[in-house]
Amino acid sequence: MTSRARLIYSKRGGACFVPHIALAQIFSRSARRAGFTLTMTQGFSPRAKLSFGPELPAGVVALNEPADLYFAEDYSGIFEGLNSSLPEGFKISRVMFPPEDSPSLGKSCKHAEYFVRSVNGSELHDLAKNFYAEALRFCEVSDGWLRLILADPSQNPIGGWVRSLIDENIISGWHEINIVRAAIGIYDAEKGGVFMNA
Repeated sequence: MTSRARLIYSKRGGACFVPHIALAQIFSRSARRAGFTLTMTQGFSPRAKLSFGPELPAGVVALNEPADLYFAEDYSGIFEGLNSSLPEGFKISRVMFPPEDSPSLGKSCKHAEYFVRSVNGSELHDLAKNFYAEALRFCEVSDGWLRLILADPSQNPIGGWVRSLIDENIISGWHEINIVRAAIGIYDAEKGGVFMNA
């Protein structure tokens, strides 16, 4: 019997430079080190069955990233076990257990919340509105940080906007902008944020 666990984890420090493509290997190896057996995919090249939220560019700090891991057997103690075996900079903050009929992780990642700051003092508010247009659900500046909430983060990645800022000579490169992805999930206007549910 396969059981799905949804992890909410952060990538900080040097871990923010780990590319998206490496996450599957990191989490599957960490699960093995912790003594857990993951369900394998079918076919000629079986791999551990897991899924992650929308891709982030290397160097972007992530505070609440989702990952679904599928376990082939008992996974009691997953919180402590995985936290002790993940590389430095990765930390699980919450574990949820979605019902069998709940949507896939991809369908649960409808919005992304970012905090962005340009070290050269560029005014990013209007630039974000012009670039994202209808995909921008919320945009506000507070304490020098621009808070953005974007719809459909897979189709409206933060990296595309940064590349446009570089192309327009507003910034000279990634080193002139700080980005934190604070959350992935569903935007709740009443609560004023983006939340991931099981």
